[in-house]
Amino acid sequence: MIFSNGYQRIFNGSHSTDINSPSKLLFQIIILQCFYYLSALVIFYLIASLNGYDFQIDWIFLWELVSLDNAMGLTLFSMWLFDSLLCVLFVTIIVGRSKLAWDFAITVHIINLLVVWLYTGHFPLSILWWCLQILSGVLLVTLSTYLTRWKELRTTFFENMLDQQELGQVNHGGSNSIEMAELPKELSLRE
Repeated sequence: MIFSNGYQRIFNGSHSTDINSPSKLLFQIIILQCFYYLSALVIFYLIASLNGYDFQIDWIFLWELVSLDNAMGLTLFSMWLFDSLLCVLFVTIIVGRSKLAWDFAITVHIINLLVVWLYTGHFPLSILWWCLQILSGVLLVTLSTYLTRWKELRTTFFENMLDQQELGQVNHGGSNSIEMAELPKELSLRE
């Protein structure tokens, strides 16, 4: 992808050969966390505008607002799940490796826990908020691992197949073709 190669050039001027360097991993964590909160801001603002609510930054950082008591709490719950689904794409683009996808997915949620804890000044105690974090983490780990693995395998196994098909170079006939043969009469007239 264009973006996945572009940020490497911004980071160190050329393509890095060491994919596990600590500075590159830290940069990827920071970028992923920024996209996680940026997408949450956009989603929350759009939903607030559509529903006639006044958007507040507290929606992102207060764990007390996620509750079953009112429609707003359930809306926040569903918006955080949708944000996790969007973050799957960010993990695929920014990280791009299935072996590292679950590490980054868990790191996003650990950093989110620390940010929420620092913002509110006390440890999150809501069972619903913890269920949301676990469900969001499972979604992010599972889907980002699957999508990055698919991306890795697609370029490995299926790269030339699509190119040949687009150029019309796929050979459907030849010595490996299979033809239908007539069945013997005793097999075809079975009653």
